Amino acid sequence: MRKQIIASLILTIPFFGFSAEKNFSHNGRQLTVDNVTGAVTIVADSDTLVKGNLPVWGLDGEVRRPDALQKVKISSRNISDVHGDALRVSVAGVHGNEKATVDYDIYPDFLLTRLSVEPINKKENLTLNYLAPISTRQSYHFTDRTGNYALSVPYDNDAWVRYTTTAFGDTIPMAYEVAALFNADTRHGLIVGSVEHDVWKTGIKTTTDGNASITSLEAFAGVTSELTRDRRSHGHVSGNVVKSSRVILISTDDWRDGMELFADQCAVFAPAVPSKGPRPFGWNSWGKMQTKLTYQKALEVSDFIHKNLSNKGFKDAEGKVCINLDAFWDFGFKHHQHREFVAHCKANGQMAGIYFCPFTDWSGNPESVIREAPEYKMKDLYIRVNGEPVKFDGAPALDPTHPATKARIKRQLEQFIEWGYEYVKIDFMAHGAYESDKYFDSSITTGTQAYNHGMAYIDSIVDNRMWINLSIAPLFPANYAHSRRISCDAWNKVKDTEYVLNALSSGWWLDRVYHYNDADHVVYEGATDGENRMRITSSAITGVYFLGDDLSKTGDRGAKARAIKNTGNRAINAMARSCKSFRPVEYAVGTAAANMFVNSDDRFIYVAIFNFSEQAVEKTLPLRRIGLSEATDYRAVELWSGDSHKLRGTITTHIAPLDVKVFRIRKK
Repeated sequence: MRKQIIASLILTIPFFGFSAEKNFSHNGRQLTVDNVTGAVTIVADSDTLVKGNLPVWGLDGEVRRPDALQKVKISSRNISDVHGDALRVSVAGVHGNEKATVDYDIYPDFLLTRLSVEPINKKENLTLNYLAPISTRQSYHFTDRTGNYALSVPYDNDAWVRYTTTAFGDTIPMAYEVAALFNADTRHGLIVGSVEHDVWKTGIKTTTDGNASITSLEAFAGVTSELTRDRRSHGHVSGNVVKSSRVILISTDDWRDGMELFADQCAVFAPAVPSKGPRPFGWNSWGKMQTKLTYQKALEVSDFIHKNLSNKGFKDAEGKVCINLDAFWDFGFKHHQHREFVAHCKANGQMAGIYFCPFTDWSGNPESVIREAPEYKMKDLYIRVNGEPVKFDGAPALDPTHPATKARIKRQLEQFIEWGYEYVKIDFMAHGAYESDKYFDSSITTGTQAYNHGMAYIDSIVDNRMWINLSIAPLFPANYAHSRRISCDAWNKVKDTEYVLNALSSGWWLDRVYHYNDADHVVYEGATDGENRMRITSSAITGVYFLGDDLSKTGDRGAKARAIKNTGNRAINAMARSCKSFRPVEYAVGTAAANMFVNSDDRFIYVAIFNFSEQAVEKTLPLRRIGLSEATDYRAVELWSGDSHKLRGTITTHIAPLDVKVFRIRKK
């Protein structure tokens, strides 16, 4: 097993002023600093993580990109913080009238780095909105073999955005908060990402060639783009010292392990909210009812699930199901009916859920007076760029720091809690992270700060009395909600399943910063039996496990019959209760999804194999790729058919068009 970056380094070559380099090394790992320029090269075993690294910083396009720092000073000391014990190597130097310091903190399994910039004149303040602690401008080999790829992670899950996997030598899209570089065969990888999400949006820019080389790599605080949905540059940060987010570098034998380690370190910095219980099973009205949701229909759905599905194992580990009202609940319910609906659900052994958009104005009337704060009109709450309201998805974004925004949030959430709701899906959250000309709270200057402010306020009102499920939302910060939808909206067809699985293929690790991922509502109506099985499986292997058909008395009979048949698969339900998100067996290609996923519990290893094509296929999976011996016999059951299999060396199976198989392999 390849060793990773060490906990502490031993200074082996003393610095006497005339030496060209200063080396910090241990067992072949080295951090080498050029004494003259301040450029840093980091090697872990035989892997070069960065070569000739020099910091970059700036304001609104005026970027300081020094070829060398002046008056370079190098120091080291032992530190201990929430991430563990480390050796900090600090490299400081001057460029113009500013001093830049990059701290390199070396832990047992990773390295953290951060850029701090300050004016030479201590009496002055500095204003910046671009800080890159990692900026490698020298080409270097990532591995000694071809077949390398870069994973670009999107900022949020809006507008059906996708994760992208790009071959070395092709143009690599910007990644947000984290990126992975890996070899397809060996799985050996380098993970680069931000573990702090309280001030900055962080971007990772990578260029490569087809010969396994990284030609440039830059991780920087202060990214905005069309994919962050912003209409202006990143907000400015001012002070006597301005610091970037902390960026992690992980060299790992398996890029999938590296992504999980990245998530774990994010959760160390900002721990998740306390658990509200096991993975939810449930139903959401937006799948089919949408604007036709009524009180009576909601009661009928509750009864249908109680009578036909819960007794077949469709329930969480505590025996409950969530009946979740989505948008337009306020048109289909009278005020007093909410308590009655909650009571009805409880009588059926269920919990009731509801829906809220805290950072958007769907009223369509900027002149409307805020009921909870009548001194303000709706237009007073808008996030603005160049004086104009910022709209996306059809609704203006609201300033999370505005007292009227918070008054609306307080009134609505307290009403939900008074009615007895235990689960809330909150939507269009990314609107609260947009960059703005200014915020009501003048101490806040960036979209990420504003979003944290708003989410912390929501957290303070809910006080862990409701399960918070984010719908459209940035990936980070992740420490205010119990779960988050891994993709944008998805319904019934193979394209919906493939889209959800694109997000799972590259974002499964997010359930290490949230308690659970969410694959959105499963819809049966209008799809084939095979597509139904695919869609159910995609949800069962992702996280929050919700149905979406109209299961009321007037709902489609065929969809209800298939819901009873497929959602009543006890083995699939048991797998869903015992496992969190499955990880991909192999990487996805381009913007597509992987087609094989794996997870395990105490007794079994589960493998889901999908066929997204309209032709039957033969699939072969070498058992070594899921960590099993190819010289051992294993017993397996395919959970949709119930067929038993004897496995040795491989899983080889025939899969019908637009269908899936799920193998439960008994551990030896």
